[in-house]
Amino acid sequence: MSDLRWRLTSSLLGSALLAVTLAACSEPAISTAEAVSETIPATRALDAQGLAALDTTLENLAAAQRRSGYVALIARDGVIQHVSEAGFADIGTGRPLTAGTMVRIASMTKPVTAVAVLQLAEDGALSLDQPLADFVPAFADARVAVSVSANGEGEIETVPAERAITIEDLLTHTSGIGYVFDYETDLGRLYLTRNVYEDREMTLAERIDLLAGLPLYFQPGERWYYSWSNDILGLVVEVASGQSLEDFMQARIFQPLGMDDTTFFPGEAHRERIARLYTHDENGIITPVPASLDYAFGANVAAGGAGLFSTANDYFRFAQALANGGELDGTRILSRESVDAMTQVHVGPDRLPDQMNGANLGFGYSVGVVYEGRGARSYGHPADFGWGGYFDTDFFVSPSTGVVALILAQQEPSATTPPEGARAVFRQLMPAIIGE
Repeated sequence: MSDLRWRLTSSLLGSALLAVTLAACSEPAISTAEAVSETIPATRALDAQGLAALDTTLENLAAAQRRSGYVALIARDGVIQHVSEAGFADIGTGRPLTAGTMVRIASMTKPVTAVAVLQLAEDGALSLDQPLADFVPAFADARVAVSVSANGEGEIETVPAERAITIEDLLTHTSGIGYVFDYETDLGRLYLTRNVYEDREMTLAERIDLLAGLPLYFQPGERWYYSWSNDILGLVVEVASGQSLEDFMQARIFQPLGMDDTTFFPGEAHRERIARLYTHDENGIITPVPASLDYAFGANVAAGGAGLFSTANDYFRFAQALANGGELDGTRILSRESVDAMTQVHVGPDRLPDQMNGANLGFGYSVGVVYEGRGARSYGHPADFGWGGYFDTDFFVSPSTGVVALILAQQEPSATTPPEGARAVFRQLMPAIIGE
């Protein structure tokens, strides 16, 4: 278990920063030839040489087993102009990884949960300045750690929270709640014992109540810290709506957008279409992750922070709806005002870690947002937004260029994971593809 925690920690900020820079015969895959309209103006077409370089790069990396496979989908002005598929969903059987393969999207779940929360805000079922304790009473008496280190008696000293944790604090990851990435401090080790994904016996509410008993890292609103916030928001959605998170998202997001292959709980009909999860062993050889460590697969709760399965085809529809201001193909899932609020910078340089500041990366409502700043390595254009997932999955929306893009792999990070992953490919190649 300690090795798993190390791997989680090693990939945290890399996922955050690079997120915005960038088949089985039964699986529906988008045909590039069918998807691209002949009427695309030459000035808006993606660069052919850049796309060829993407295809070649992904094919070579998959052949070298840097990842088991990759799938990338790139659209401009709402039109899918390119789909790149390389490698395998299952190396052992030779099943290819395609735009219709179901994959674990990990933290790309977080923006979906944020949309669900904003929908309920529009419904009047909650408000963003409302205390979290109105929905999860266990947080009513939150306390804040004086230090992340235990005292001489082995206890974390605490003081009362100066104000209540709000729904907006959760959306912006400024609540003070921890996560599973801090393995160096005594407080971090406490949070590691309350991992929502590991316990298959407890309900989501029971798990969140256990989290509520832990000290906060800092006073609510003080700074940004990646956390269990979206998993807690998933429970908020359930309490506020009276539905399970799965049922709410199916009714309000997935079915309206035609996302037929997105779910927390893949059924038997989906099982043969899910990509295997891979890692690299101590010798650097790619190998399947044992089922006992594949926490998303077979989960008994809908984890709003990282539990969704989806496809490139499906997630594109969600991302394009955000790019369109909350609607797709005449179906609106969120108001333009709510999308604008979601995708603006709410947490800026004064509350973010240096690594994000150096990339001009702020934070909105569960998405990273690029701003015009003094960072030496800005990832993308101002107002670009998106987020990545732990298993090397990424998406971004670029309002100024009209591009919506995503790239998916299925890699559990390890000490020997090769760096040539999906995120790195997009960061390197997207400027040429866009034609810059």
